[in-house]
This record gives sequence, structure tokens and C-alpha cells, in this order.
Amino acid sequence: MEKEIAEGYIVGFTDGEGTFNLIRYPNKRVRPQFLLFNTNKEILLLIKEKLELDCPIFEVKRIKDLIKSRKKCYRLQARSRADIEKLIFFFDSNPPIIKAKDYSLFRRSYFDWISR
Repeated sequence: MEKEIAEGYIVGFTDGEGTFNLIRYPNKRVRPQFLLFNTNKEILLLIKEKLELDCPIFEVKRIKDLIKSRKKCYRLQARSRADIEKLIFFFDSNPPIIKAKDYSLFRRSYFDWISR
């Protein structure tokens, strides 16, 4: 892709459309996961390229769509250790504003996860 996306845009996009979350398994193991959602797949591809992530982008099927437009929605899903490390490196230098607490918990959980 020839288009470039700015770091500040990625931070703002994440604050609005992203999720730093934790997957909890039945054995009480916790794993960090980063998700970004949007109806414009190209934006997700630009972010993925800029951050050098090796994660999938899935088409998400919406169960209930109130406006009945049925636009396709896409989800960038980063779960691998390598991708999470790249995200932490990026967000340590470009901290989120709205999701600062979520990021802090996500980051701490990552270091707990790799120390096991």
C-alpha cells in the first residue's frame, strides 16, 4: 500500500474503535488480545501495515443491525506474542488517552502472561 497513516491517528482510532482485552480460560489462565473494528477494511490494513502486525482481519457478521444497512464490519485481531510486543512498543511511545487504564491492565497482563 502506498498510503501512510500517522501514529496519532492510530492512537485516536484505537481510543474510539479499539479494545485492549483479556481472554480468560477455564484454567484461570489469562491472555491479552487487541481488537480494532471498522466498516472500512482499508483503514485496518493500513494500521496493520504501519505497526508491522502479522494478525488476521476478519469479516464480522452482525446479529442485529438497527439501521438495516447491513454494512460489512471488519475486526483486526492481534493475539500472538510477537504482535502484542509490537503493540506494547507502539503504545508505550504513543499512549492512548481514553483507554489509558485498559492499556495499563493489558500491558501488565502481558508481562504476567510471558513470565509463566
